[in-house]
Amino acid sequence: MTAAVSLESISIVLVKTSHPGNVGSVARAMKTMGLSDLRLVEPKTADICCAEEAISLASGAADVLESARIYHTLPDALADRSVAFALSARLRDLGPSLQSPQQAAREALHLTQTGVGAAFVFGAERTGLSNDELLVCNRQVTIAANPVYSSLNLSQAVQIVAYALRTEWASGLPDAVANSLSANLLKGEKLASVKAVADLQLHWLQAMEAVDFINPDKPKKVVQRLARMLAKTPLEQEEVDMLRGFFSDVIRVVDNRLYPHEFERKKP
Repeated sequence: MTAAVSLESISIVLVKTSHPGNVGSVARAMKTMGLSDLRLVEPKTADICCAEEAISLASGAADVLESARIYHTLPDALADRSVAFALSARLRDLGPSLQSPQQAAREALHLTQTGVGAAFVFGAERTGLSNDELLVCNRQVTIAANPVYSSLNLSQAVQIVAYALRTEWASGLPDAVANSLSANLLKGEKLASVKAVADLQLHWLQAMEAVDFINPDKPKKVVQRLARMLAKTPLEQEEVDMLRGFFSDVIRVVDNRLYPHEFERKKP
């Protein structure tokens, strides 16, 4: 791995965390492996990082807690990340292919090397990531635990991923792997963020609804299929902008035909 690759540029995102002790333990797990970018989405309390239990269990990683950022939504937390790895044992019929922590770490490090932001996303302690949260992410990682008892504490799961990142970073990325990973990346092009792709997906569904392609109350598996398709290849921001422009026009034309008088009134 070249010196240009930094573990500090890979984000750990915790969604709806409720226990301050878990946040502190996660901060410690991160710092021991060289990670520092901690992001929290809808934690139980806004001052969870300042709680005495969090600071105590961080055990010297208070700087990670102090620099942690809080977001209202998962897409907001991923606004500057182009790839998000969801940690979940929940299998989806139309989800992305599962990766081990080692495989995900290898890909994340290479993406970071090419200037693409990467994040690992962990769900709430009791329920994990919801289906909607999984759909926001474009990769899925599962830890090969005991199938009879696969319950991992949040900080333990983060530690396993952080260790995989550390060991892959220390061992270097083989040229063959680097070349295969870079085959789908266009150098010099700005890739769309996870949030931008999530917004595109929502806009796409709105256009489908406008032309009666789907019933918004019963979309069947269209949502999952669309999310899977968008996750297959990195999208450039210009491609996202082009598609969103098209969907805006589709919705505008449909509205104009359905409500011509209202459309005329809205004209400046």
